Amino acid sequence: MEQRQHADNSAVSTGADAITRDQISASGGHWGWYAHHRAIALVGVVVILLALAGGLLGLANASETESLTAQMSQRYLVLLGPVRDLRGSAASFQVLAAEAFNDAASPTKLVPAAEVDSQNANRYFSTVERLLATPGDTDLAPHLAAQMAAFVASENTLGAFLAGGPQTPQTAQLAKVEEAAQAKLDATLNSLQTTITNRLTATADQAHAAASRAREETLWSIAIGVALMIAVVLVLTRHAVRVERAQAGQEAVQSEVAQRISFEASLQTALEMSRAEPSVFDVVSEALSHAAPGMRSELLLADSSKAHFRQVLVSSAQADNAGCGVMSPDDCPAASRGQTMVFPDSTALDACPNLRGRGCSALCVPMSIGGNSLGVFHVTTDDGTPPSDAVEMNVAVVARRASERLAMVRAFEVSQTQANSDSLTGLLTRRSLETEVRDLHAAGMPYTVAYGDIDHFKDLNDVFGHAAGDRALRTISQVFRDSLRPADIPGRYGGDEFVIVLPECSVEEARQVLERVHERMAERIAIAQLPQFTISFGVASSDQAVEFDQVVALADGALLSAKVGGRDQIVISTGTDVPTMDSEAVQAPFDPGIQDDDSVGFAFRAPQHS
Repeated sequence: MEQRQHADNSAVSTGADAITRDQISASGGHWGWYAHHRAIALVGVVVILLALAGGLLGLANASETESLTAQMSQRYLVLLGPVRDLRGSAASFQVLAAEAFNDAASPTKLVPAAEVDSQNANRYFSTVERLLATPGDTDLAPHLAAQMAAFVASENTLGAFLAGGPQTPQTAQLAKVEEAAQAKLDATLNSLQTTITNRLTATADQAHAAASRAREETLWSIAIGVALMIAVVLVLTRHAVRVERAQAGQEAVQSEVAQRISFEASLQTALEMSRAEPSVFDVVSEALSHAAPGMRSELLLADSSKAHFRQVLVSSAQADNAGCGVMSPDDCPAASRGQTMVFPDSTALDACPNLRGRGCSALCVPMSIGGNSLGVFHVTTDDGTPPSDAVEMNVAVVARRASERLAMVRAFEVSQTQANSDSLTGLLTRRSLETEVRDLHAAGMPYTVAYGDIDHFKDLNDVFGHAAGDRALRTISQVFRDSLRPADIPGRYGGDEFVIVLPECSVEEARQVLERVHERMAERIAIAQLPQFTISFGVASSDQAVEFDQVVALADGALLSAKVGGRDQIVISTGTDVPTMDSEAVQAPFDPGIQDDDSVGFAFRAPQHS
């Protein structure tokens, strides 16, 4: 570029000298002064024309830059906030629905929050729909309106349940429909965010290229002006400096916005691949090292009671491990107020009480779901040097995305727990228990199976009613939880039948556990004022058979022996008492002394299916 400019300048000078000589020789001496100044004027005109041409090109590129920047602000950046808020409101409603179905809270207490989330979602969708109607944006999410309508319709179907209606299979099915509609809507909104991010990146690249062209053409014009006309150069230089500073400021802002958008997109992608809270915390810890490099960062998360904080991650480049000593959300100013707070000086009058004596500045960014305080991010630096605004914005991005993902993960865990648990007793279903046993087989871990059911359960239902029978089943499940080891696996196998899998436990140890169950059962029946009932158990070991079904059959045979022997007892299988259903057994006469409650007049007792 510089070589071309020097060549142009030489050509102009040579042409000016040639014109001057020709004019002097043709017109005489008294025109010499005019010919000389005329050449200068001609050169000045050429320079002005060149400068004007360069300026026009620079102006065109600058206008293009401004147009692209305006396009980023007016078409894309304004979309990100409503889309994010719409996803957050839908996720919050999903969390409330999951809490209602999990009996974590009274459904009627969740109605106001659910209405707020629904209204917010509708308001944000109206904003998104209006922005998407802008020419050029109609193709960003063509199916969004239909999926939002499906989501709103599924929301409305759950209104009766959230207002206090009973939970039935139909409402559970409606909940699944609503969950599926929310998932489709969330996927569409995520795709829309990705598209907007891509377009923002492309537009930013175009603006940067246009700005670069404008700067080069302006500098080219300035170089010509410097060589031939000092006065014009001064004017153009002053103007170019102003333009360049403005462009540099715009580029810095655009670069920071683009970096933050890219960081948020990467964080969102990483969090979407995290299926459990520990993996979410790993991603957040790494994200904090990028959001606040060289600073000590930690996340304090509230427990299920929302009364205590616990430290779940630390991302630090410092040697010390001292963190914030705040004990509960109510004691944290940022968490209790629900707003980001910066404390530049730990000794200041208005410094956080938990910061005093630590000798550091702090940034506190709260996390919340549906307006409920979930946790707080703490970022600390040397005293008197608080984190910058850029760090604050980046940490806010991490907090927002982390809270959204934790809400989704917890909602999924609640739905998984509900799917794997018996609705009456809360114990594992037969299928879930068999899945757990497959894991024991895969690990090569021995186990003992206890097969039990309630003695005379039919009489209990007939005399005292099915409500008493249900209370008895719930009481047994509670006794199991209180009496068994954490590693033991109790499940409801069907009707009044229970199967307990005790890993790495001998049959004699299993007998002791079951005797403890019998003792606590008697105590719990008296406390609960239930009709007196007993439970019998048959016990078998995985050493006695290869397959789980065979071990269960052995335990079931031992249970039959317990029934024949008078009930309310524990019988250990000898390994040969598998019940068979031969012709003699089928034809056996009815004997009320050995008949099980659920049998139909013959001595064979097969496991019941849930």
